[in-house]
Amino acid sequence: MKHYLAAAFLCVTQSIAAQPYDSIVGESRKLGTPDEHWFSARGSEIAYLINGDEGSVEATLTLSMFSPAIEPHLDAGRIYSYGSFYTRTFYGDRTDVVLVFDLENALPIKEIEIPPKSAGIGHSGMIGLIEERFIGVWNITPAMSVSVVDTSDDRFVGEISTPGCAGVYPVDAGFLMACGDGRIQYIRLDSVGEEVDRLRSESFFSMSDDPVFDYAVPTPEGWMFMSLEGMVYEVSVANGAVQISEPWSINPEDIEDAADLNGVPIEADDDWRIGGRQAFAYNASANLLVTLMHQGGGQETFEDPGTQVWAFSTQTRRRAYVLELDEETMGSSLELTADDEPLLLIAPADGGELLIHDALSSRLLRTVPEINASMIQRLE
Repeated sequence: MKHYLAAAFLCVTQSIAAQPYDSIVGESRKLGTPDEHWFSARGSEIAYLINGDEGSVEATLTLSMFSPAIEPHLDAGRIYSYGSFYTRTFYGDRTDVVLVFDLENALPIKEIEIPPKSAGIGHSGMIGLIEERFIGVWNITPAMSVSVVDTSDDRFVGEISTPGCAGVYPVDAGFLMACGDGRIQYIRLDSVGEEVDRLRSESFFSMSDDPVFDYAVPTPEGWMFMSLEGMVYEVSVANGAVQISEPWSINPEDIEDAADLNGVPIEADDDWRIGGRQAFAYNASANLLVTLMHQGGGQETFEDPGTQVWAFSTQTRRRAYVLELDEETMGSSLELTADDEPLLLIAPADGGELLIHDALSSRLLRTVPEINASMIQRLE
Protein backbone atom coordinates (compact mmCIF):
# COMPACT_ATOMS: atom_id res chain seq x y z
CA MET A 1 0.00 0.00 0.00
CA LYS A 2 2.83 2.36 0.87
CA HIS A 3 4.41 1.73 -2.54
CA TYR A 4 1.16 2.66 -4.32
CA LEU A 5 0.90 5.90 -2.28
CA ALA A 6 4.52 6.75 -2.97
CA ALA A 7 4.04 6.19 -6.70
CA ALA A 8 0.90 8.30 -6.75
CA PHE A 9 2.61 11.10 -4.84
CA LEU A 10 5.59 11.01 -7.22
CA CYS A 11 3.25 11.23 -10.23
CA VAL A 12 1.40 14.24 -8.82
CA THR A 13 4.67 15.94 -7.86
CA GLN A 14 6.10 15.49 -11.34
CA SER A 15 2.90 16.85 -12.87
CA ILE A 16 3.03 19.96 -10.70
CA ALA A 17 6.72 20.45 -11.44
CA ALA A 18 6.01 20.31 -15.17
CA GLN A 19 3.28 22.95 -14.91
CA PRO A 20 4.61 26.35 -16.09
CA TYR A 21 4.76 28.82 -13.21
CA ASP A 22 2.78 31.52 -15.00
CA SER A 23 0.11 29.31 -16.52
CA ILE A 24 -3.55 29.59 -15.60
CA VAL A 25 -5.47 26.48 -14.62
CA GLY A 26 -9.02 26.48 -15.94
CA GLU A 27 -10.76 28.44 -18.65
CA SER A 28 -11.03 32.16 -19.30
CA ARG A 29 -14.24 33.65 -20.67
CA LYS A 30 -14.26 36.35 -23.32
CA LEU A 31 -15.94 39.60 -22.41
CA GLY A 32 -18.72 41.13 -24.39
CA THR A 33 -18.22 44.56 -25.92
CA PRO A 34 -18.33 47.18 -23.14
CA ASP A 35 -20.69 50.07 -23.78
CA GLU A 36 -21.16 53.39 -22.01
CA HIS A 37 -23.12 51.78 -19.17
CA TRP A 38 -20.26 49.52 -18.17
CA PHE A 39 -18.11 50.73 -15.29
CA SER A 40 -15.40 49.65 -12.88
CA ALA A 41 -15.72 49.36 -9.10
CA ARG A 42 -12.55 49.15 -7.01
CA GLY A 43 -12.63 46.57 -4.23
CA SER A 44 -9.85 45.13 -2.10
CA GLU A 45 -7.07 44.25 -4.59
CA ILE A 46 -9.74 43.81 -7.28
CA ALA A 47 -11.35 45.94 -9.95
CA TYR A 48 -14.80 44.64 -10.91
CA LEU A 49 -16.01 45.28 -14.46
CA ILE A 50 -19.77 45.73 -14.23
CA ASN A 51 -22.56 45.93 -16.78
CA GLY A 52 -24.74 48.70 -15.37
CA ASP A 53 -27.82 47.73 -17.41
CA GLU A 54 -27.77 44.21 -15.99
CA GLY A 55 -26.21 44.90 -12.60
CA SER A 56 -23.84 42.00 -13.29
CA VAL A 57 -20.13 41.56 -12.74
CA GLU A 58 -18.65 40.61 -16.12
CA ALA A 59 -15.02 40.22 -15.06
CA THR A 60 -12.48 41.02 -12.36
CA LEU A 61 -8.96 42.42 -12.61
CA THR A 62 -6.50 41.28 -9.94
CA LEU A 63 -4.52 44.30 -8.70
CA SER A 64 -2.09 44.97 -5.86
CA MET A 65 -3.01 46.26 -2.42
CA PHE A 66 -1.68 49.61 -3.61
CA SER A 67 -3.61 50.09 -6.86
CA PRO A 68 -6.13 52.92 -6.40
CA ALA A 69 -7.45 53.07 -9.98
CA ILE A 70 -7.46 51.70 -13.50
CA GLU A 71 -7.05 53.45 -16.85
CA PRO A 72 -9.08 51.90 -19.70
CA HIS A 73 -7.87 52.14 -23.30
CA LEU A 74 -10.73 50.38 -25.04
CA ASP A 75 -9.66 51.25 -28.60
CA ALA A 76 -6.38 49.42 -27.99
CA GLY A 77 -8.11 46.51 -26.25
CA ARG A 78 -6.27 47.17 -23.00
CA ILE A 79 -6.85 48.28 -19.42
CA TYR A 80 -3.97 49.74 -17.43
CA SER A 81 -3.37 50.06 -13.73
CA TYR A 82 -0.34 50.28 -11.48
CA GLY A 83 0.68 48.84 -8.16
CA SER A 84 3.39 48.06 -5.63
CA PHE A 85 4.42 44.53 -4.72
CA TYR A 86 6.60 43.39 -1.81
CA THR A 87 8.61 40.18 -1.62
CA ARG A 88 7.03 39.37 1.75
CA THR A 89 3.54 40.64 0.88
CA PHE A 90 3.51 43.45 3.44
CA TYR A 91 7.23 44.19 3.61
CA GLY A 92 10.53 43.37 1.92
CA ASP A 93 11.90 44.51 -1.42
CA ARG A 94 9.40 46.67 -3.32
CA THR A 95 8.69 46.61 -7.05
CA ASP A 96 6.32 49.06 -8.75
CA VAL A 97 4.85 48.26 -12.14
CA VAL A 98 2.28 49.47 -14.64
CA LEU A 99 -0.09 46.54 -15.09
CA VAL A 100 -1.45 45.75 -18.56
CA PHE A 101 -4.66 43.71 -18.97
CA ASP A 102 -6.18 42.28 -22.13
CA LEU A 103 -9.70 43.69 -22.47
CA GLU A 104 -10.92 40.62 -24.34
CA ASN A 105 -10.50 38.26 -21.38
CA ALA A 106 -9.46 40.56 -18.48
CA LEU A 107 -6.20 38.66 -18.01
CA PRO A 108 -2.84 40.31 -17.21
CA ILE A 109 -0.52 40.26 -20.21
CA LYS A 110 2.40 42.49 -19.24
CA GLU A 111 4.13 44.44 -16.46
CA ILE A 112 6.26 47.54 -17.04
CA GLU A 113 8.56 48.37 -14.15
CA ILE A 114 8.60 51.99 -12.91
CA PRO A 115 10.41 53.65 -9.97
CA PRO A 116 9.14 52.37 -6.59
CA LYS A 117 7.50 55.69 -5.75
CA SER A 118 3.90 55.44 -6.98
CA ALA A 119 1.08 56.73 -4.78
CA GLY A 120 -0.64 53.65 -3.39
CA ILE A 121 -3.67 55.62 -2.26
CA GLY A 122 -6.02 58.05 -3.94
CA HIS A 123 -8.41 57.89 -6.87
CA SER A 124 -8.62 57.82 -10.66
CA GLY A 125 -6.59 61.04 -10.92
CA MET A 126 -3.44 59.17 -9.90
CA ILE A 127 -3.08 57.66 -13.39
CA GLY A 128 -3.82 59.09 -16.83
CA LEU A 129 -3.59 58.15 -20.51
CA ILE A 130 -2.03 61.00 -22.47
CA GLU A 131 -2.63 61.31 -26.24
CA GLU A 132 -3.82 57.69 -26.34
CA ARG A 133 -0.18 56.63 -25.89
CA PHE A 134 1.59 57.65 -22.68
CA ILE A 135 0.62 56.47 -19.22
CA GLY A 136 1.39 58.91 -16.40
CA VAL A 137 1.54 57.65 -12.79
CA TRP A 138 1.67 60.09 -9.89
CA ASN A 139 4.41 59.50 -7.29
CA ILE A 140 4.80 60.67 -3.70
CA THR A 141 7.72 59.73 -1.44
CA PRO A 142 6.87 62.48 -0.09
CA ALA A 143 8.57 64.24 -3.03
CA MET A 144 6.07 64.47 -5.90
CA SER A 145 6.71 63.41 -9.48
CA VAL A 146 5.13 61.62 -12.44
CA SER A 147 6.45 58.42 -14.04
CA VAL A 148 5.80 58.19 -17.80
CA VAL A 149 5.38 54.91 -19.71
CA ASP A 150 5.17 54.65 -23.51
CA THR A 151 2.46 52.11 -24.38
CA SER A 152 3.57 51.91 -28.02
CA ASP A 153 6.54 49.79 -26.97
CA ASP A 154 5.69 49.21 -23.28
CA ARG A 155 8.72 50.89 -21.76
CA PHE A 156 9.43 53.34 -18.96
CA VAL A 157 10.32 56.72 -20.47
CA GLY A 158 11.35 58.69 -17.40
CA GLU A 159 10.30 60.60 -14.30
CA ILE A 160 9.15 64.24 -14.25
CA SER A 161 9.61 66.19 -11.03
CA THR A 162 6.41 68.02 -9.98
CA PRO A 163 7.05 69.48 -6.50
CA GLY A 164 3.86 70.40 -4.66
CA CYS A 165 1.52 69.28 -7.46
CA ALA A 166 -0.81 66.27 -7.54
CA GLY A 167 -2.75 64.27 -10.13
CA VAL A 168 -2.45 63.30 -13.80
CA TYR A 169 -5.30 64.88 -15.79
CA PRO A 170 -4.64 64.52 -19.54
CA VAL A 171 -5.27 67.40 -21.94
CA ASP A 172 -3.99 67.13 -25.54
CA ALA A 173 -0.27 66.30 -25.42
CA GLY A 174 0.12 66.85 -21.69
CA PHE A 175 -1.56 66.78 -18.31
CA LEU A 176 -2.90 69.11 -15.61
CA MET A 177 -2.09 68.99 -11.88
CA ALA A 178 -3.47 70.82 -8.83
CA CYS A 179 -0.74 72.57 -6.85
CA GLY A 180 -0.40 73.65 -3.23
CA ASP A 181 0.20 77.29 -4.17
CA GLY A 182 -3.38 77.65 -5.44
CA ARG A 183 -2.56 77.19 -9.11
CA ILE A 184 -3.02 74.54 -11.81
CA GLN A 185 0.08 73.27 -13.60
CA TYR A 186 0.20 71.94 -17.17
CA ILE A 187 3.08 69.80 -18.42
CA ARG A 188 3.33 69.15 -22.16
CA LEU A 189 5.14 66.11 -23.54
CA ASP A 190 6.97 65.68 -26.82
CA SER A 191 6.64 62.80 -29.28
CA VAL A 192 8.75 60.47 -27.11
CA GLY A 193 7.07 61.29 -23.80
CA GLU A 194 9.56 63.76 -22.35
CA GLU A 195 8.66 67.18 -20.91
CA VAL A 196 9.01 70.07 -23.34
CA ASP A 197 6.92 72.79 -21.69
CA ARG A 198 5.44 73.72 -18.32
CA LEU A 199 2.68 76.29 -17.74
CA ARG A 200 0.96 77.54 -14.58
CA SER A 201 -2.32 79.35 -14.07
CA GLU A 202 -2.78 82.35 -11.87
CA SER A 203 -3.52 81.50 -8.26
CA PHE A 204 -7.31 81.03 -7.94
CA PHE A 205 -7.83 79.20 -4.63
CA SER A 206 -6.39 79.35 -1.13
CA MET A 207 -5.11 76.23 0.62
CA SER A 208 -5.90 77.78 3.99
CA ASP A 209 -9.30 79.29 3.15
CA ASP A 210 -10.90 77.06 0.51
CA PRO A 211 -8.68 74.45 -1.17
CA VAL A 212 -9.82 72.43 -4.16
CA PHE A 213 -10.05 68.66 -4.08
CA ASP A 214 -7.13 67.03 -5.89
CA TYR A 215 -9.82 64.87 -7.53
CA ALA A 216 -11.21 66.26 -10.82
CA VAL A 217 -13.69 65.10 -13.48
CA PRO A 218 -13.43 65.47 -17.28
CA THR A 219 -15.24 68.11 -19.35
CA PRO A 220 -15.25 68.48 -23.16
CA GLU A 221 -12.54 71.16 -22.96
CA GLY A 222 -10.56 70.01 -19.92
CA TRP A 223 -11.35 69.18 -16.30
CA MET A 224 -13.70 70.33 -13.56
CA PHE A 225 -12.35 70.99 -10.08
CA MET A 226 -14.37 71.75 -6.94
CA SER A 227 -13.45 73.35 -3.65
CA LEU A 228 -14.32 72.17 -0.16
CA GLU A 229 -16.81 75.05 0.11
CA GLY A 230 -18.57 73.96 -3.09
CA MET A 231 -17.11 76.34 -5.68
CA VAL A 232 -17.00 74.89 -9.22
CA TYR A 233 -14.08 75.68 -11.56
CA GLU A 234 -13.52 74.48 -15.14
CA VAL A 235 -9.91 74.29 -16.30
CA SER A 236 -8.65 74.12 -19.89
CA VAL A 237 -5.53 74.88 -21.90
CA ALA A 238 -5.81 77.37 -24.78
CA ASN A 239 -3.60 79.92 -26.53
CA GLY A 240 -0.52 78.80 -24.63
CA ALA A 241 -2.07 79.35 -21.20
CA VAL A 242 -4.00 77.51 -18.50
CA GLN A 243 -7.52 78.96 -18.43
CA ILE A 244 -9.67 79.01 -15.27
CA SER A 245 -13.39 79.73 -15.61
CA GLU A 246 -15.36 82.07 -13.40
CA PRO A 247 -16.53 79.91 -10.47
CA TRP A 248 -20.06 79.24 -9.35
CA SER A 249 -21.35 77.81 -6.08
CA ILE A 250 -23.40 74.65 -5.52
CA ASN A 251 -24.63 76.18 -2.28
CA PRO A 252 -25.38 79.88 -2.84
CA GLU A 253 -27.08 82.13 -0.33
CA ASP A 254 -30.67 81.13 0.35
CA ILE A 255 -33.39 82.94 -1.59
CA GLU A 256 -36.82 83.36 -0.11
CA ASP A 257 -39.48 81.14 -1.78
CA ALA A 258 -36.83 79.52 -4.04
CA ALA A 259 -37.62 76.15 -5.64
CA ASP A 260 -35.62 73.52 -7.48
CA LEU A 261 -36.22 72.52 -11.11
CA ASN A 262 -39.05 70.22 -10.04
CA GLY A 263 -40.81 73.01 -8.17
CA VAL A 264 -39.89 71.63 -4.73
CA PRO A 265 -39.19 74.43 -2.23
CA ILE A 266 -35.50 74.74 -1.34
CA GLU A 267 -35.10 74.83 2.41
CA ALA A 268 -32.25 76.71 4.08
CA ASP A 269 -29.18 74.51 3.62
CA ASP A 270 -26.18 76.62 4.57
CA ASP A 271 -24.88 73.93 6.95
CA TRP A 272 -24.63 71.29 4.21
CA ARG A 273 -21.16 70.37 2.93
CA ILE A 274 -19.72 68.35 0.06
CA GLY A 275 -17.75 65.27 1.06
CA GLY A 276 -16.73 61.71 0.32
CA ARG A 277 -13.83 59.81 -1.21
CA GLN A 278 -15.16 60.60 -4.70
CA ALA A 279 -17.46 63.49 -3.93
CA PHE A 280 -18.74 64.67 -7.32
CA ALA A 281 -19.31 63.60 -10.92
CA TYR A 282 -20.20 65.34 -14.17
CA ASN A 283 -21.96 64.32 -17.38
CA ALA A 284 -21.46 66.79 -20.23
CA SER A 285 -24.11 65.26 -22.50
CA ALA A 286 -26.84 65.90 -19.94
CA ASN A 287 -25.24 69.03 -18.41
CA LEU A 288 -25.56 67.24 -15.08
CA LEU A 289 -23.38 67.65 -11.97
CA VAL A 290 -23.99 65.49 -8.89
CA THR A 291 -22.43 65.87 -5.45
CA LEU A 292 -22.43 63.88 -2.22
CA MET A 293 -23.54 66.09 0.69
CA HIS A 294 -23.59 65.75 4.48
CA GLN A 295 -24.93 68.08 7.16
CA GLY A 296 -22.75 69.96 9.60
CA GLY A 297 -19.05 70.22 10.31
CA GLY A 298 -16.22 72.22 8.81
CA GLN A 299 -13.70 71.57 6.07
CA GLU A 300 -12.16 68.76 8.12
CA THR A 301 -15.23 66.66 7.20
CA PHE A 302 -14.35 66.65 3.47
CA GLU A 303 -14.17 62.84 3.40
CA ASP A 304 -17.33 62.21 5.46
CA PRO A 305 -19.91 60.12 3.59
CA GLY A 306 -22.94 61.73 2.03
CA THR A 307 -26.49 61.39 3.33
CA GLN A 308 -27.87 63.13 0.25
CA VAL A 309 -27.01 63.44 -3.45
CA TRP A 310 -27.59 66.89 -4.95
CA ALA A 311 -28.03 67.12 -8.73
CA PHE A 312 -27.51 70.35 -10.68
CA SER A 313 -28.04 71.61 -14.19
CA THR A 314 -24.72 73.15 -15.22
CA GLN A 315 -26.59 75.28 -17.78
CA THR A 316 -28.87 77.00 -15.29
CA ARG A 317 -26.64 76.31 -12.26
CA ARG A 318 -29.75 75.43 -10.31
CA ARG A 319 -30.37 72.34 -8.26
CA ALA A 320 -32.50 69.77 -10.07
CA TYR A 321 -33.25 67.27 -7.28
CA VAL A 322 -32.14 65.90 -3.92
CA LEU A 323 -31.75 62.14 -3.42
CA GLU A 324 -31.97 60.97 0.19
CA LEU A 325 -29.60 58.19 1.29
CA ASP A 326 -30.32 56.19 4.44
CA GLU A 327 -27.76 54.94 6.99
CA GLU A 328 -27.13 51.73 5.03
CA THR A 329 -26.55 53.53 1.74
CA MET A 330 -24.65 56.66 2.85
CA GLY A 331 -22.41 57.34 -0.11
CA SER A 332 -18.63 57.31 -0.13
CA SER A 333 -18.17 57.62 -3.89
CA LEU A 334 -20.33 58.38 -6.91
CA GLU A 335 -20.01 58.46 -10.68
CA LEU A 336 -22.08 59.25 -13.78
CA THR A 337 -21.84 57.34 -17.03
CA ALA A 338 -20.94 59.52 -20.02
CA ASP A 339 -23.95 58.96 -22.34
CA ASP A 340 -27.07 61.10 -22.79
CA GLU A 341 -29.14 58.67 -20.68
CA PRO A 342 -26.69 58.44 -17.79
CA LEU A 343 -26.63 56.11 -14.83
CA LEU A 344 -25.88 57.46 -11.37
CA LEU A 345 -23.61 55.01 -9.54
CA ILE A 346 -23.19 55.16 -5.75
CA ALA A 347 -20.77 53.18 -3.57
CA PRO A 348 -21.97 53.04 0.07
CA ALA A 349 -19.49 54.10 2.74
CA ASP A 350 -19.72 50.87 4.74
CA GLY A 351 -19.64 48.47 1.81
CA GLY A 352 -22.54 46.35 0.68
CA GLU A 353 -24.64 46.77 -2.43
CA LEU A 354 -23.72 49.24 -5.14
CA LEU A 355 -26.66 51.45 -6.11
CA ILE A 356 -27.55 52.14 -9.75
CA HIS A 357 -30.00 55.02 -10.31
CA ASP A 358 -31.41 56.76 -13.35
CA ALA A 359 -29.34 59.95 -13.15
CA LEU A 360 -32.00 62.19 -14.72
CA SER A 361 -34.93 61.14 -12.52
CA SER A 362 -32.97 59.80 -9.48
CA ARG A 363 -35.07 56.58 -9.62
CA LEU A 364 -33.36 53.48 -8.24
CA LEU A 365 -33.01 50.96 -11.06
CA ARG A 366 -31.09 48.09 -9.51
CA THR A 367 -28.34 47.13 -7.09
CA VAL A 368 -25.17 45.08 -7.44
CA PRO A 369 -24.90 42.75 -4.41
CA GLU A 370 -21.75 41.59 -2.66
CA ILE A 371 -19.57 44.39 -4.00
CA ASN A 372 -17.59 46.19 -1.30
CA ALA A 373 -16.36 48.95 -3.55
CA SER A 374 -14.60 52.14 -2.45
CA MET A 375 -14.23 53.89 -5.82
CA ILE A 376 -16.17 53.84 -9.10
CA GLN A 377 -14.88 54.68 -12.59
CA ARG A 378 -16.35 54.94 -16.07
CA LEU A 379 -15.06 52.22 -18.33
CA GLU A 380 -13.99 54.55 -21.15
